[in-house]
Amino acid sequence: MSWCVVFVAGVLAGAVAGEVVHAKAPPYLTTQILKTDLNNLPGQEMLVFESTWQPGFRLPLHMHPNGHEVTYVIEGEQTFYVEGVGTKVVKAGEAIYTPPNTPHYGSNLTGKPTRTVVIRIKDIGKPIMVEVKQ
Repeated sequence: MSWCVVFVAGVLAGAVAGEVVHAKAPPYLTTQILKTDLNNLPGQEMLVFESTWQPGFRLPLHMHPNGHEVTYVIEGEQTFYVEGVGTKVVKAGEAIYTPPNTPHYGSNLTGKPTRTVVIRIKDIGKPIMVEVKQ
């Protein structure tokens, strides 16, 4: 009887541990790594973010009010849609620029996580992004 209890306990512990080991990462994880005022451009600030995108993740269509955005792909590849430009695949080592007030979105259409560094220059006190309703 005691072997049976030990066996069942071992199976349950293995199942729980397997779930912990295989826990899914969040679909999109972004960390702000810098925020600074741009003294030579009064009223402007620069924000820098590092992001990890899981396979299949897509941001909503959005824009950055009076904000410039440069996205540099450091690992994998991402697909971007920028209004007026169309769809563009950006691979590791490449960057894409999105002008202010331009509807766009990014997505990871690959089977592997991707990583980016995003630099934004925007008006101090204004929102970073505004979702664009279709």
